[in-house]
Amino acid sequence: MRTASRFRGFTAAGRARAELSFSSRRVGVRSGNALSHPRIRPAGGVGRVSQPSAKETAPSAPKAGRGKIIAIVVAVLILVAIAAAAVYYLVQPTPTGIIKIGFTISKTGTYTVEGTNSLNGILAATAWVNAHGGVTARGTSYQLVLDYVDDQSQASNVPTLYAQIVTQDNAQFLLAPYSSPLTAPAAPIADQYGRVMLSHGGASNTIYQQGYQNVVGVLSPASMYLRGAIDYIKANHATDNLAFLYASDSFSSIAGSYAAAYAQSIGLNVVYNQSYPTSVTDLSTQLTAAKNAGADDLLGGGHFTDGVLVMQQLSGVGWTPKLISLLVAVTEPSFQAQLPGVSNNVTGPSQWERSVVFTPAIASAAGFEWYGPSGAEFTSLYGNMTSAATPTYHSAEAAAAIFVLAHAIQAANSLNTTQVRAELGSMKLMTFFGKFQVNSAGLQVAHEMIVDQWQAAALKVVWPTAVAVSPLQYPYTGG
Repeated sequence: MRTASRFRGFTAAGRARAELSFSSRRVGVRSGNALSHPRIRPAGGVGRVSQPSAKETAPSAPKAGRGKIIAIVVAVLILVAIAAAAVYYLVQPTPTGIIKIGFTISKTGTYTVEGTNSLNGILAATAWVNAHGGVTARGTSYQLVLDYVDDQSQASNVPTLYAQIVTQDNAQFLLAPYSSPLTAPAAPIADQYGRVMLSHGGASNTIYQQGYQNVVGVLSPASMYLRGAIDYIKANHATDNLAFLYASDSFSSIAGSYAAAYAQSIGLNVVYNQSYPTSVTDLSTQLTAAKNAGADDLLGGGHFTDGVLVMQQLSGVGWTPKLISLLVAVTEPSFQAQLPGVSNNVTGPSQWERSVVFTPAIASAAGFEWYGPSGAEFTSLYGNMTSAATPTYHSAEAAAAIFVLAHAIQAANSLNTTQVRAELGSMKLMTFFGKFQVNSAGLQVAHEMIVDQWQAAALKVVWPTAVAVSPLQYPYTGG
């Protein structure tokens, strides 16, 4: 039995109101309470003026005063009618429905850091949508309701949880879990139950090579993650020897192997190319081998835990690469917090940073529609909801999934899976996160990645040069 808390958040009017209650089943976020329509009473109900029956004898009145009495009665009736109408229109709510969005998220386990930041982004985006009128389809305004449960970072938990989210909780739309290893078992559930699923943290290209009909990616695929660092090396240090060391999960292995192949295709020298088990606790052997192969630069990693492990063990093997670029871990603030010295000048790919600004004007010029808040507005809302935390790219890409889905439902003017999926397949949308456009398989093809680097305890965009806020500092010196 799952033990979780059910969280009720944003009211139908969009106020941020938290009602935390506990349930033995799952964590759920209700962003909006359904409004009930007052029952319209039949004529002659409350406030009715009754006439005397035929058997009753009405008291007689002098003829001279009868007209005055009638006038008074008519006036009273008019006033009562006006008052009743006023009360009716004051209390009658706008017709409102709910759209339930279900998903699992990693609140514990290996992906706790990334999962927590993703969840915070989803909550902030949902708050914004509900506070701005919700989602309108076929003349009805809907508030978004979130229903989520901790998957504990375990892929084996995912199929059962998603089946329950659909069949027991009646979720109409789905978000994928964080990470490719967890999105992979979730994807077929979306097709099995005919639900659109937005993927915000599953970047592995293989997810989109299985023929799934309802999975749509918001983020750039794994094959693109390390290209920015490689392009920088090619442009500035083309004689460097490269080592690729990455986790064996579906996301990291594609990111690493595709990057190594790309580096070789543009004439760079790859001297080491290996993967390691996802459960690894010691990488000293692999790091020593890469060093002994004559590598100048180290690229790869996997997720937060192993990214930190790489940095902790480099000094122990006596290796200081000239450039380090690691997946996922680097862009998390806790990476620098845990490694305040050695993190300096480490680079990593990012899906988004606050300094890269998108606007409605930029969207229009590029031929894209715009939806949602500005980056500054999202950052402010996120901070208000998280005790002043700063959104990471995991927060942003997860929020973008909510905005993309909300826009698709409105544009399709329907809650029907087929119609919403068709809209997702054809629309060109820009949000504060950047461009959204997918191919026929649901793979993201428009979003562009950047390279970040920690410089004096600040995370800065350093590549490509068109959006860089600081030059990339080379070589890495080990802190």
